[in-house]
Amino acid sequence: MKVRSLLVGIFAIALIFSSCNDGADVPDELATWYAEVARINSDLAAAGITATKDPESGISMIITKLGTGLPAQLNYTINVDYVGRRYDDKVVFDEGTINDVLSKYIEGWKVAFSKLPEGSEAKLIIPSLYGYRTQGNGPKIPGNTILEFDVKFNKATMSSAEAAKLDTDTTAIDEYLAGKGIDAIEDTTGIRYVITAAGSGAPATWFSKISMKYSIKLLTDDTKTLVSVERQPSDTYFSRPVDYIQGMKIGLQKLSIGSKAVFYIPSTYAFGKESVSDPNAGVTIPANSNIIVEVEILNIQ
Repeated sequence: MKVRSLLVGIFAIALIFSSCNDGADVPDELATWYAEVARINSDLAAAGITATKDPESGISMIITKLGTGLPAQLNYTINVDYVGRRYDDKVVFDEGTINDVLSKYIEGWKVAFSKLPEGSEAKLIIPSLYGYRTQGNGPKIPGNTILEFDVKFNKATMSSAEAAKLDTDTTAIDEYLAGKGIDAIEDTTGIRYVITAAGSGAPATWFSKISMKYSIKLLTDDTKTLVSVERQPSDTYFSRPVDYIQGMKIGLQKLSIGSKAVFYIPSTYAFGKESVSDPNAGVTIPANSNIIVEVEILNIQ
């Protein structure tokens, strides 16, 4: 999996996966992608349809029901009812229910189900680069076919190993907080947080555009700030809670304009088993690190 620079997108899920990188940047495929995204956007605008868009992949999600659970991660097992169609002629090429690990599916599903919260229902429109690309998939899906899926996202389940790690992480965080005498709110997901300044107005939602400042420390060394970043709504890829790691997806939705908070995030909801580094800044977050994130919300659109 491609991991972005810490200073560019410390909390981003890396959505261009290795299989998509293998030849994905050739000019013809990129030109096709640009043309397809422009056509999808034009069609939706002409029909007066408001879609939630992923700016990195060009995927459009027409959400009819927004769930309340967490989005999936690549190694989560997802249960989804679906109908798949060719976008251009609406011919159904597949339908049914799947119950398997997200990483096994097309890139467009990896993107969409890492953004949609569990319990959502939506129509996904996926450019061919994030579907079956130039090679297609059998007679029903020729090369360069834009895909359309009606999906009901029933369940996202982490593995038993991850669940056990989450318990271990949470215990470590609780012990840290007790040792420091910090009275933190215990969220049912496993994150802990302290709101140090109350904000005003409605809290952020999954797809709100926010401007904020945040910094990161390791739970094992809270004396050193590893990263300090300011984000604006104009930042193409990192302007919404849903664009960040799971712990921030959860935490940011508890805050409104002017809020300040400290989040204690288990590694399972941070960067998991991957280490993340920025050689230019000399910064590394080791694998399996519980992290401390201090956040200030400047504005919410």
